[in-house]
Order: sequence, then structure tokens, then C-alpha cells
Amino acid sequence: MILFDLKKIISAALVTLTAASGAYADENVNQFGSDPKISDLALIYAGNANRPAWTKEDLTPYVTHTYADGTEDWFFDGFLFLEFYNDDVSFGNGNGKNPALQADWQWLLDQFFAKDHKLDALDRLIEEKKTTLGEPPLRHRVVISCCAPTKQANGNWSRSVWGNAYGKDLRFISQNDRVSAVKWYIDELLSRWEAAGFKNIDLEGVYWIEEGLYTNGEIMAEINDYIHSKDLRSYWIPYYRNNIQYWSGWKDKYGFDMCYIQPNYAFYNNDGNTWPYSLLTETVDAAKSYGMGLELEFETQGKSNALHSVNPTLHQHINDYMDVFDEKGVFDNAGVAYYTGTQGLIHMDKSTDPVDKATIDRMARFVAARQKAKSESASAGDAISDLTPMAVTGDGCITLAPDTCCHDLAGRLLYTGAGSYGCEAGIYIVSDNLGHSMKLIVK
Repeated sequence: MILFDLKKIISAALVTLTAASGAYADENVNQFGSDPKISDLALIYAGNANRPAWTKEDLTPYVTHTYADGTEDWFFDGFLFLEFYNDDVSFGNGNGKNPALQADWQWLLDQFFAKDHKLDALDRLIEEKKTTLGEPPLRHRVVISCCAPTKQANGNWSRSVWGNAYGKDLRFISQNDRVSAVKWYIDELLSRWEAAGFKNIDLEGVYWIEEGLYTNGEIMAEINDYIHSKDLRSYWIPYYRNNIQYWSGWKDKYGFDMCYIQPNYAFYNNDGNTWPYSLLTETVDAAKSYGMGLELEFETQGKSNALHSVNPTLHQHINDYMDVFDEKGVFDNAGVAYYTGTQGLIHMDKSTDPVDKATIDRMARFVAARQKAKSESASAGDAISDLTPMAVTGDGCITLAPDTCCHDLAGRLLYTGAGSYGCEAGIYIVSDNLGHSMKLIVK
């Protein structure tokens, strides 16, 4: 085994890749993306008045699941707290609203860190559930959305003062000021997290709220570099259709660590019809080709209400997601995020329809099996790390220890996190988050 500077090798390789027109868009990694720490990530929309208060009671059906037979067990291990807008201001994606100013960004952080709600309620709820369920299979981790500089309704950047940071008045008309505003938000988020002193949740990363990068794509790599400098990971969940010009470069061009792709199969299309089953399978295939995870989607309000008693067809789509994810190896190998609308699991939990109960029971069983496997894989990685700090090779495979990742010599990320991964003969680079690296030869 030969140790050397991985950063120099990958940097040189990426220069070569970038020189080839569209190289990042043509890459086929043939491997789903998975997060080293988070197995199943639940989206929690938290902020404006249309959302739940996210007390311990509201969060319970996301933290634990009670099966039809009365058995209770742990549910999601990851939680993404995010918000798009409040009243007439936008935190990202525009939506025809005014750009949120610094005071609005502060307000959103106030919401996330409010006592007895959201993050605080999550931490307290986990502590309570541990008394009856014992320790969870995986440590609970949190991702928090970052506000994105937003254009005015007329499509132009504002010349007005957004706020003051680092001793300077910032205006979104300036690209450098937009970067500074986002850095200020990340600094403020970290300061508040440090002060909160949570016992049962860890801050794993920051989420970019825009699902397309037509507004802020030019600052994305710099923002993600800053997130990495704070020892955090960057997360993104773009939509699939008509968005390949952005999501194809999620890692090499924009620098995200984890990307989940939205099939949007759960919703009606612009013609008022449901999407074909093929949309779901196509999205899964694209995710594997580009090294992404998947989003499982449903909601229980509005036009796309998937409660069984309201719309049996859309309810079946929930099971379609699980069928395809199971058949195509998503549940075995990919990171999965779960969009459940504003309060989908609250509604499902309160439903008296046995079909709703059976569907969420099925989902919870998949999640439980995934987390058990990830926990066991991490334990196996711990045993391996007693022999070697990062990885060992086997017959046509590489077995990684926790908190490690594997690249090929072109600098492309292939595998992350503890586990054994089948691979072709060749030379691979394994690194950890402490700056160590090693070369492995698979014969």
C-alpha cells in the first residue's frame, strides 16, 4: 500500500476532465449515491404559517412508527429542515415573491431553533423514546436548508441593501455580495447550533434550497467549498425532467456531496394526468448513471392528495415507488430522501383507512431493514479499521471503513461509507476525512 497526496491527483484529474467539453454530463458511474452517515432522510417543511408547529407530537410519526399490531420502532434517522417562503418573501426559487432580506433569514433560523419546536423538539423526543425503545440503530442527524439569494419578481438582481455582514452593506446585484450573504448565514447557523447543545442530533450538513441552478449556479462551487471548510457536507435535491443541464454536474461542476433526484411521479402533470410508470423507472436509471440517491414522494393535501380514501390511484403510486426502489436496488444501495408534503405522515398516522396503515407499515419495514444493514456495515467497518485505517481489498471488491470514500484515478467518486463494494480490476484511491489517503490495487 502506497500513501500519497490524494488532493494533487484528483485535482489534476479534474482539470483533465473539465477540459473535455461536457465531460461531467457524460460520466456513467453505474453506482447509486449513498450518504456515509444518513440512511433515510425525511423532509420537514418548517417556517411559514401553513406548516405544522413541529412539536414533539407532530414529529412523533417521523421519529418512530407504530405498526398496525401496536409495535413501535424507530423510523427515520435523518431530518432535513427547510423552507421556501414566508408571507411575501422567498428563501429560494423565487416563486414570484420578494427577495428575503437578512432579517428574514434571521427569522427563519429563529424558527428552526425555537424552544420546544422543530430542532429542540426533535432532540427532546429522541431522548424520551430512548427510554422505551433503547438506542436507535443509527445516530440521528440533521441537515438544514441554506437560504439562497433570490432575484426580484421582474427577474433582476436587487440594488437595494440586503443587510450588513462582515462590516459591509451587501447587495444581491453583486455576485461577491451574494456569496458573502450565504457565508454569513452558514456562520450564523453554526453559531446557533453550537449554543443549542443538542444531545441526540448531529448537524451533518447544509441543503441548497433551489432545485434548479439557473439563478445561483455560478456561485455554487464556492458556497460548497465554504460548507466543506466548516466540516459539513452539502446536499441537494433537484427535479429530474428538463433539469439535466444542472443535475448532471451535481458533483464535478457544483461540488455537492450528496444529491437525491426527484422523480415527481407522485404528482399530476401540467395536462392534469398522472405520470406514466416509465418516468419513475427512468429517473432511477438516471440516478444510478450519475451516482445519485433517490427521493420517494407523496403528499396528503391539495390536488395530489394520496390518502387512499381520497385518491386510490395516487396512493398506489406510493407503492410503485417502493416496488421500483426494491426491484432496482435503490433500497439496497442508495441514499433515500422522503418528501411527504407538509404533514403527510401526520395524516397517515391519524388515518383510519387500513390501506394507509399497510402502506406506511411497508415503508417503515424497508427503512428498518436499511438502517439495520447500515448499522451492521458500520460495525464491520469498525472491525476492519482495527487492521487497516481505511480499506482492504478482496476478490473483486473493496471493503471501506467508516468515514472513507473511494475514487478512481480520474478523480470520480465511486463509493462512500462503510461496506463492501464490487469493482473491476484496477487502481483505486481511498481517503478519509482527516486528510489521509491510500492506493489499493484490485486484481
